[in-house]
Amino acid sequence: MLNRANEQKTDMIEHLRGGEGNVIRKTLLAPGDSFGKFKMCAVLTLEPGCTIGEHAHMPDAEFCWLLEGELVIADGGAEHTVHPGDAWICGGGDSHYTKNCSDKNAVFLAIVTE
Repeated sequence: MLNRANEQKTDMIEHLRGGEGNVIRKTLLAPGDSFGKFKMCAVLTLEPGCTIGEHAHMPDAEFCWLLEGELVIADGGAEHTVHPGDAWICGGGDSHYTKNCSDKNAVFLAIVTE
């Protein structure tokens, strides 16, 4: 399954998971194109001040990899600042949130597994 860059859908989600601002989502592979493996496979962009509200992952899991910028994430009940190249995962019923506290866009790959 090939999904060329010019065929990938980009949309804007307001107040994702109860967060502040808008998240720009570029879908790399739609759920129907992933052989039932992904609920989401996308590049997400959070503008300065934007957040994704706290939410849990069970039975699914979410893997993230920061491509650009800086984010504050919740992991294991503590906040951490992540930088390009850092990766994290949330699953097993744990919850997490994401905040862009910087003055630049933050861009990350997000894959939610079934």
